[in-house]
Amino acid sequence: MVGDPATAGGGPRRRSPGVVANWALWRVRTRALLAFVLCVDVLALAATVLVAVLLPRPLTGVTGFAVLVAGLLGCAELCRSAERERGETLLGPGFGTPWVFAGAVVLPPAPAVVLAVVSGAHGWLRVRRRPLYRQVFEVAATALAVLLAGGFLAATVPMHPSSLGDLRLMGLLVVAALVFAGADAAITGAVRGYRVGISAVLFDVAMAALGIALAWAVVDSPLIVPLLAAALVVLHRGSAAARPKAGSPADAGTGALTASAWWDAARVSAVSAPVFSVLVLDLDRFGEVNDHHGRSVGDAVLRAIAGALRDEVRSGDLVGRSGGGEFAVLLPGTSRFDALAIAERIRLRVASTAVALKAPYGSPQFAWATVSVGVAARPADGDALAAVFGAAAKAVRRAKSAGRNRTVCAE
Repeated sequence: MVGDPATAGGGPRRRSPGVVANWALWRVRTRALLAFVLCVDVLALAATVLVAVLLPRPLTGVTGFAVLVAGLLGCAELCRSAERERGETLLGPGFGTPWVFAGAVVLPPAPAVVLAVVSGAHGWLRVRRRPLYRQVFEVAATALAVLLAGGFLAATVPMHPSSLGDLRLMGLLVVAALVFAGADAAITGAVRGYRVGISAVLFDVAMAALGIALAWAVVDSPLIVPLLAAALVVLHRGSAAARPKAGSPADAGTGALTASAWWDAARVSAVSAPVFSVLVLDLDRFGEVNDHHGRSVGDAVLRAIAGALRDEVRSGDLVGRSGGGEFAVLLPGTSRFDALAIAERIRLRVASTAVALKAPYGSPQFAWATVSVGVAARPADGDALAAVFGAAAKAVRRAKSAGRNRTVCAE
């Protein structure tokens, strides 16, 4: 259980000896997976230091690094909302893949890894805050992929080619892109799974191909870089705008899916998802909100909660209103551990959300609300969607009984 001194299982929680003991890293589901995560982190750090000394100098220097960092951060900011809604793909950098791969081609090993760190830090700070160990792990995986791709090019490309437009060099860049993508996908997939849709695979392929184009532009024609960046932003934002929204048929009051629409969509989504999580959220003392402030304020609180839910999950996740003050969220491809972090983030956001009230004499007044959240996942809490939902519903009742405004995992 998160939010009070009880564990997810309902018993008393032992006080941790310190901050480090509370790290989410130590709650990774198996010791083998924990060892794998730590080994990747250590190997990436050691390899960066070692290869920075051994590999030869690259095609460009400070100018190329500045161009790639500026392009990465500029495009990432312009596409931040679209990137938040994008589902999981095989490659860790996501939208930053073209810039990171271009860095692997044209930069020394250490600056190329720094570019991967910048991409990961921006994603964590500005896009989606997952457990920190996951973000560090994915950056480490990308760093290893960068070093492998750079090592391949160092072994096959002439020391200081004046151009990347040669047909043979282009062929080598394609192979390097495959090395980069294959290594990153293989390492990160070991933790978050390899099951993604064809659209996610095509997205990764397109990002890697754009990375080749960016590397060529930085070396041969820097003036083309802004044009490629603009095209990347337009395509990414356009695809997000064209993506169907999970809001039809929608609940008139909140914009979330109706209960029947949520169940229909969730059953379809669960068929192709070997792993998924369900969150059941229940507004605490919703009756009192209506009694004290009126139905219009209660409706405004529900709209605020529904908006917070949509902001905190991906576009491929399903947000529905079960009735009254209860909401349900399906998180395809999300483990129970990650779902717990998402649920806690939602709970804290709702608790900090205020709804302005009409008050006499112009004095500002606000209505506040909290939610209790139950978390369950497949396969840990059942195989069928109904069983997982039932486990999450039981968990939210336990959260209510334990004092409300807390997140509880299914037993």
